[in-house]
Amino acid sequence: MSQLDDLNLFVMTVRHQGISAAAKAAGMPRSRVSRRLQELERALGCQLLIRTTRHIELTENGRMLYEQTQGQLDTANQAMVRLKERRMQMEGALRMAVPAAVASSPTFITMMQQYMQRYPKVSLEVFYHQRSVDLQRERIDIQLLPSEAEVINLDYVRQSLLPFPCCWAATTDYLEAHGRPADESELQQHALLASRHIAAFLQRDLSFRFRTDDLHLVQQLTCQGMGIGLLPRVFVARAQAEFNLEPLFGERQAGEVGLSLIYSSRTFLPEKTRKMIDHIRETFSSLGR
Repeated sequence: MSQLDDLNLFVMTVRHQGISAAAKAAGMPRSRVSRRLQELERALGCQLLIRTTRHIELTENGRMLYEQTQGQLDTANQAMVRLKERRMQMEGALRMAVPAAVASSPTFITMMQQYMQRYPKVSLEVFYHQRSVDLQRERIDIQLLPSEAEVINLDYVRQSLLPFPCCWAATTDYLEAHGRPADESELQQHALLASRHIAAFLQRDLSFRFRTDDLHLVQQLTCQGMGIGLLPRVFVARAQAEFNLEPLFGERQAGEVGLSLIYSSRTFLPEKTRKMIDHIRETFSSLGR
C-alpha cells in the first residue's frame, strides 16, 4: 500500500473514532490497519494517535495532519470514483479508423447499426485510414487494418479476424465473350481485376488491368463483366445468383484477405471500447460458420 492509502486509513480511523470501526469500514483486518497506521507514523517521524483500550485521541501533529488532508483526500477519492464510473459508462465518443472499403461494406454497416441500437448514448466517429495510425496520439480507440499491414506501435494489441479465402470469378457473359481459362496459366489473356493487397501477395507474374483498395469496387466491375476478378469467396457467393457470377478453377484457393483488429491496451479499456471489440470479433466469427 502507498502512503496515500495509509493517509486514507488514518482519516477513516479519526472519522470512525476507532481502529476497529475503521477496519470494518475498509473491509480489512484490524491488525493490518493498526500496522499501517504505525508505519505511517514511522514514515512521518511523529505520533499521530494516542491509543487507549476504548478509543483513540489525536495528538497535536495528528490533528494538524487530519485538518490538512481530509478535504484533499475526499476530493482525490471522489475523482477516482468518477474515473472508475466513467470507464464503465456506455456513453461518450468512440473513435474508429478503418479502410474506406471496409467502412462501405454491408458487414461493417450492419455492425455499426447493431452497436448504435444497443448503446444509444455512445456516439461513433469513423475515420478512413489505409495505414496504421498512432492510436494514442490521434485519440483513436480501435483500428481495422488489412492483415498484412504493418502496425506503427508494436506494443499495441493486434488480433486477427477471420481470414477469407479468395478465388477467381467472372460472369457467364464475360466468359462466353472472352473464353473460359482452362487453368491459371491462361489468366494473362484476360482483363484481371483485384484488390491491391491481394494482388501484391500472389506468387505469380500477373498483370492487372484494374487494382484498388476497395474490394467492393472490384466486385462491382466483375459483376458488370469488365474482367475476371480476384475476390473473397463470400463476395462471389453473395453475387452469384443475381449476376451469374461463376468461381473458376473449382475449389482452388487464390490467396486470402483478412483484417486485423488493433487497440492500444488490454488493461485500461473503457467498457464502450470493450463492447465494440467483442461485437467486431463475434461478427467476423459468425461469418465463418
